[in-house]
Amino acid sequence: MATRTTVTIDGGTYALGDDFLSDVLETAVEGACSYWADVSAETTGDGADAGRPRDFNVSDYVEDDNDDRDDRDGDIVDDDEPALFTEASFIVSKDPTLGGTLDLQGIADAIERITSGEVEVPPAIREIIMDAVRNGDATDIDAEAADCIVQVGLFDEVVYG
Repeated sequence: MATRTTVTIDGGTYALGDDFLSDVLETAVEGACSYWADVSAETTGDGADAGRPRDFNVSDYVEDDNDDRDDRDGDIVDDDEPALFTEASFIVSKDPTLGGTLDLQGIADAIERITSGEVEVPPAIREIIMDAVRNGDATDIDAEAADCIVQVGLFDEVVYG
């Protein structure tokens, strides 16, 4: 897949690769958007459920004594090769005619629009996203920031929350 885009922040250019973008999408899918959307996601790679759609529910968060084994089918999960989230579908819970599918390029485009100031988001959210891009560490993007990224990617603005 190899999505790579650059974002310019304060004159510096930063690359966003698949791992970074996948981490943001995973944060959004695994709960950040759950207050307004029903979500399913596609993944690829060697991790659990790679290549199959995932609908998330509470059972996904039950801790297992054997962290290397996937509860659903008993396969060994290679922690060194986590599954990449490649796209996700977000359907508005109160109006199933709204929503859409967002892939890694859509996440990258939304990040670029937020960091450039093209789209209005709370200043603290913009700063969280910019710091994560500068540091190359998507784990700095919390649920609220991931939610804003998805909403900008789908609706061109923050609609919910």
